[in-house]
Amino acid sequence: MYAEQRLSVRETARRLGVHENTVRNWEERGLIRAVKLPGSGYRRFDLAEVERLRNEMLHDLAPAVEGPVIRPRGRKQIVHGDEQ
Repeated sequence: MYAEQRLSVRETARRLGVHENTVRNWEERGLIRAVKLPGSGYRRFDLAEVERLRNEMLHDLAPAVEGPVIRPRGRKQIVHGDEQ
């Protein structure tokens, strides 16, 4: 059961949608806690901690109200919603 609740750096990065080095940096900065395995120093992250961080990341994203509009006139120009 221990292995099911602890994730490697790679598994954690995949669940969070970030690079593995980002996970390592976040752990060093204290944004997520890890357990370092004795002897090897490999990090393992608690599944509940990873899900907590994932939920915070998804919750704090601003919802997209309107995407950019591309007007087909000669050279393509990207215009944001408030510039129309």
